[in-house]
Amino acid sequence: MLLFLILTAGNTLSAQTDSFPPNTGDIAFNALLDDPGFIICNPNEVFQYYNTGSYYKQHKREIEQYFKRNYRPAQTAEQTGYLTIRFIINCSGKTGRFRMYELDAHYQPYKFNDSICSQLMTLTKALKNWQPAEYKNKIYDSYQYITFKLKKGAIECVLP
Repeated sequence: MLLFLILTAGNTLSAQTDSFPPNTGDIAFNALLDDPGFIICNPNEVFQYYNTGSYYKQHKREIEQYFKRNYRPAQTAEQTGYLTIRFIINCSGKTGRFRMYELDAHYQPYKFNDSICSQLMTLTKALKNWQPAEYKNKIYDSYQYITFKLKKGAIECVLP
């Protein structure tokens, strides 16, 4: 009986493990959302943003200025919280596989007004001149994100 329980537990653990992606947080290609022309140089080796120096020009300052200059706020009191757009920068500095995550001011799931979401996504996709990740003189694909702290529909802060 004990041997049966051990073997059963092992099979259950194996089945659970197999259902997870190779790396937590990977953005898999989705034909409904993604540009099929966006090519990842090495799908098995996409670095997280904190592993390497992938960045946008003077990153923080220029990105914040870009959004504050181009974003048109949808002034509504309830549109307060955090909207994050996560994406991949490939080894050529091109971006793709954009995903959006939305939270209210209390970090609970939230759905922002469609005009806010579509405008921030369009502006993010329009950013060019990303520098791909480099490590030990080799260029890699990497993940990046931009988080917008919104207050009443206006950008209060761009993170990180």
